[in-house]
This record gives sequence, structure tokens and C-alpha cells, in this order.
Amino acid sequence: MSATLEALDLDVLRLIAEEPRAGVREYARRLGVARATLQARVDKLQRSGVLVSWRPQIDPAAMGYAGLAYVRLQLAQGMLERTVVALADIPEVVEVNAVAGNADLLCQVVAKDNADLERVLQLIIASDGVERSSTEVVLSRRLKPTVVPLIAQMHSELQQRTVLAR
Repeated sequence: MSATLEALDLDVLRLIAEEPRAGVREYARRLGVARATLQARVDKLQRSGVLVSWRPQIDPAAMGYAGLAYVRLQLAQGMLERTVVALADIPEVVEVNAVAGNADLLCQVVAKDNADLERVLQLIIASDGVERSSTEVVLSRRLKPTVVPLIAQMHSELQQRTVLAR
């Protein structure tokens, strides 16, 4: 389901993405709307599934897990769910996505160093259902995950549609 977003919704999302700790009162002040109006928009964004979490972002590298890798897994037929359950038991596997292409799963993995990465990889390939794996070690992160440019693009498209509709 795709939510219909208005300019104010996009402005709220941008502020939340840029400064999640500022709070509803501060967002309302910056956007020049009543606090109740802003709270209603936040509630709407949560109900529609656009705003999924207020969780803090925690950097594993700052906690001693400086290694980052992506592991592609090819699975035995019919083993997807069982393999995902096994991978969830490995703390260093921080994300698992089912993908199309040469692999069945793409996993994001953290490790303390190369020796630790090897240990984690051994746990992964020993998981039920894993037939083959390939690993890509991240040398450096050049662009961290962000949705702010996407929000800006949607805002611009909304403004263009509004101008054309007049």
C-alpha cells in the first residue's frame, strides 16, 4: 500500500530524518503549524506505515565491529524460512534480504576484524539450507543510508504536479 503524501507530510519526514530527537513541538515550530496538526500528521504517517520506527541508529563500528561485508547465499530448494531462522541466531548478521538473481539471500554482516569475519562466515555457511556463498567486504562506506534526498525529490514532484494542475 502506498500512502498519498502531501507537502506537509514530506516536510515532517525530512525533519524527522534529519533531526529525530528534536521532537514534535520543535517540528511544529519550524514548519509554522500547530502542535496538534503536526502530531496528527505523524500519527497518520505511522498508521500508513511510512514512518516505521523512532529507533535510534546505532553504529556497529563504534561498538568495535569495524568490519562490514555483504554475503550472498544460494539455498537448497524449499529452505528459505529455515535458513533465515538459522541466520537470525547469528548476532553479527544484521540484515537479511530475499533477492532475485544469482543468489537467494543477501546478508549484511559485521565483524570485529578479518579473523572475526572468517568465524562469522563459517557460522553462516554451516546454516541449514546454505549451498553456496560469496562475500564482498566493504572497504569504506561512501554514502550511509538516507531517505532525505528521496523526500526532497518527492516534494519537488509534488510541487510540479501542483503547478501543472493550476
